[in-house]
Amino acid sequence: MKQAEIKSKNIVCYSFTENAQIIGEKLITEFNTFNLKKNNKIYIEHFYNTKTEGGIKKRIEGDFKTKDALIFISSTGIAVRMIKNYIKSKTSDPAVIVIDDTGTFVISLLSGHIGGANELTKIIAKFLGAQAVITTASDSRNIEAVDLFAERNGYAITSMEDAKKITSVMVSGKNVIFYSDCIQNSSILKPSTLIDYPNLILYGLKPSEEKKAAGIIFISKSPENLLPENLASLNLPFVKLVPRTLNLGIGLRKGVSYKTVNKAVRLALSSIGKTMLEVKSCASIDLKKDEKGLLEFVRREGLELKFFTQEDIKKVENMFTKSEFVKKTVGVSNVSAPCAYLLGGKILLDKFKYEGVTVSISISDGQNL
Repeated sequence: MKQAEIKSKNIVCYSFTENAQIIGEKLITEFNTFNLKKNNKIYIEHFYNTKTEGGIKKRIEGDFKTKDALIFISSTGIAVRMIKNYIKSKTSDPAVIVIDDTGTFVISLLSGHIGGANELTKIIAKFLGAQAVITTASDSRNIEAVDLFAERNGYAITSMEDAKKITSVMVSGKNVIFYSDCIQNSSILKPSTLIDYPNLILYGLKPSEEKKAAGIIFISKSPENLLPENLASLNLPFVKLVPRTLNLGIGLRKGVSYKTVNKAVRLALSSIGKTMLEVKSCASIDLKKDEKGLLEFVRREGLELKFFTQEDIKKVENMFTKSEFVKKTVGVSNVSAPCAYLLGGKILLDKFKYEGVTVSISISDGQNL
């Protein structure tokens, strides 16, 4: 199975015993070394229960909303009790991993695929010389699940229920049709753009095999969850994937809530006939790197996040409308449009304002269509 990119860039680790504290400190050392070797930017914090004001329990709600991954060096029971009130959806929950305090087992507990817990579990197990414990059915059969494939290629999933159905078909070993309307000829699809599954049939190449299929994976630029007539006539369950090609540049006042950021972005997208499904990444100025509303929005939507410095923005700010107020506040005359531009592609929306949030949108060429 093809290796997914490490999604967890902002990690928090909790320890409850002296031995667990030693393991937590070792993880920080290992991740720092890993960052240097792989040129990654993974940030990890470590909190020891008796040295944390009010105990770790007081941190959980905030960390669950803003961190990419939570690592408990404890029993699974402690971890479950601490996170149970905050679990909402596999599409938005962070990765949760449990390590026993002897460092023998590393367990992927929550958000194994979309949250990246499975991949992170394998890495941590290597760091500690421990046994990785991953219980998702597709992984135990070495099959690339639909949500992992979508993550690897930058696709949005229109329905998680549909994704689960097709992954279940694959776990059963049945034929699955693969079709993309983003290219004219299925035979020129690169192997890296195909889901890693032995019983995959490229639509139109083996009609006799299509009759034995039990599901369809369909890739389309249209966000509507519908099949074209030629595939709909097969009357099979399907999952539709949409290429993420949009980039968001966001400027915001201090303390703006997640709800306001979310509303601003969706209104901006709607104003140009686009949807959240099509968004790949988000950027702002580095002065906003601790804004909880922005961080929660990015994590909930599963977006790539980048912060640019004043120096980065100054190189391109003259291309866009200037604001003296913004310059007095953050040192540059525009934040959202330069950030969207620096993420790459063509500017689709120069500026959209809503209750202290400014949104700009650019579009990149799809590379995995």
